[in-house]
Amino acid sequence: MNSTEIAWAAVLACTAQAVYFIAFVLFKTAVGRIGPIGGRRPLHGAALLLRSPRWVAGVGVILAGFALFAGGLIGLPVVAALPAYGLSLALLLVVGMSGFGERPTSREWLAVAITVAAMITAALSVLPARGETLAAALHRPDGAAAAQALPLWKAGLVFVPSLGLPLWMFFVRDRPVAGRHARPITGIAYGLGAGVLLGATEVFGQGMAMMLAGHRGAAVLATPHPYLFVLAGVLGLGLLSIGLQRCRLTIIVTVVTVTAKTHLLLSATLLYGEPWPHAPALFLLRVAGVLFAVLALLAFPRHEQRSAPRPVRRAEPARQVEWTAPRATGRYARSPARFPDGPSARPGTPPASPPPAGWPIVRPVQPPDGQVRFPANG
Repeated sequence: MNSTEIAWAAVLACTAQAVYFIAFVLFKTAVGRIGPIGGRRPLHGAALLLRSPRWVAGVGVILAGFALFAGGLIGLPVVAALPAYGLSLALLLVVGMSGFGERPTSREWLAVAITVAAMITAALSVLPARGETLAAALHRPDGAAAAQALPLWKAGLVFVPSLGLPLWMFFVRDRPVAGRHARPITGIAYGLGAGVLLGATEVFGQGMAMMLAGHRGAAVLATPHPYLFVLAGVLGLGLLSIGLQRCRLTIIVTVVTVTAKTHLLLSATLLYGEPWPHAPALFLLRVAGVLFAVLALLAFPRHEQRSAPRPVRRAEPARQVEWTAPRATGRYARSPARFPDGPSARPGTPPASPPPAGWPIVRPVQPPDGQVRFPANG
């Protein structure tokens, strides 16, 4: 594999990630314009999604991303394409913050930083060892024969956990809790479930791409790849759409990317003989990249941050004001409302007796300086 082919494969991988993000934005805007969807009514949710032109367009865009990514992985190891995904997370954060008003917390920034570190660390494991060329380090065995001869039990070993984990996470682990102190979830379970399913989709799509590149396209339908590709893709896109409708774009897409690429790396090693480095230092880098990916998933908060309660201002009771007898100037003086037989201004003083009938009632006026004065009689 020469340098031109390596560069072309890297360009395809970077382009695929940009296409993925366009599809995710289309999905996010589409599910925001339809009714609520959920796993308990799958047919109703599927009908709402299929009636959305924007969501259907997103499906076409993400299929194009799958094709570009599989084409890049024909001659390039999976880990060599990971830096493109790590660096493109910056584009995701910009879109989420500017287009959807999302503000990641400090813990989420830390999780994103660990994600980037995981992908870069894993990519460093493909560096050539001492006395080895870059082309030899990036060389991968012909996986077309392995994809064609893939036994059904080995495909089930990848697909069954990919299906069981999302069902457990979605229906058992991440059920919303109602109550006074309940907090909304950030969507980690949705991201994990959709990421595992979409990672399986990429695995079986890679198998079909390697068979087509190896001129074995006539035997594709005789293998489990196309059927598992469609089934995992449909379930993954459905769970992804549910998560995007209920949670933030940045959290869902980041968790989906980390989970899908980790699943793809491990599954491609099992099914197609993805090369692992033999040098001890490079082997430790590969293992450290996987461990960093797991740590990034654990670093994401499961619940949204509780907002501080706003201080409640108590409304002061309105001060009652009566108009007393007119002054010599013809104006009326204001005074606090008091009853004729109520308490006087000084404590211990007996209440004032009511005036004779027919006399005008003169009430004291208490100005801001605290001294009690009587209005002048005209």
